[in-house]
Amino acid sequence: MKSFPHFELQATSIQTSFDGFNSVFPETSLKLSNGDIVGITGMNGSGKSTLIKILAGVLSARQGNIQMHIDNELINKESFPMHIGLVAPYLELYEEFTPLEHMGIFCAMSGIQADEQDALETLHLTGLSAYEHKLIGTFSSGMKQRMKYALAMIRKPIILLLDEPSTNFDHKGHDLFRRIVQMQKELGGGTIIATNEQAETELCEHIISLS
Repeated sequence: MKSFPHFELQATSIQTSFDGFNSVFPETSLKLSNGDIVGITGMNGSGKSTLIKILAGVLSARQGNIQMHIDNELINKESFPMHIGLVAPYLELYEEFTPLEHMGIFCAMSGIQADEQDALETLHLTGLSAYEHKLIGTFSSGMKQRMKYALAMIRKPIILLLDEPSTNFDHKGHDLFRRIVQMQKELGGGTIIATNEQAETELCEHIISLS
């Protein structure tokens, strides 16, 4: 994979509310640039997943501003998802398809320029090469988590957003998680990890606590 261009993601004074009165998490700011790994921690219900969804463009913040620059060019918010790979427990998979079929549909729907060779390389990266023609519905929970990584990585994302990244993983899955985070760093991408697991926060150079 090619190294990523210079980028910067800056979120300033982000805050949101579901009822219009009570903030889901404290006013939060963060900055992410090439090679950065940022951790988001907090008790259950502190808003970690909500903040990740806002950064991914899935939810809108009621307050604050998020900007992304790539090679000093301001990226419009509608284009954010093209540069972001998201792995999270709440993402659903199409279990009636094989990994290759799912990735083909995902790329077509997302406007991603990727061919079958890209898909095969991504499945190899995530340890699913032997299952490329198996129905996802037959996968174990750990294999489905690997599939979520495959869908995130097929984007070749400049930013990885990982929410509870080791959900359903055995020790080999944990190794995959660490390998992907390290690869992202070496390529000059950025990673944000929402977690309370000490082994995962130890990978982060900066921690934002929402508690």
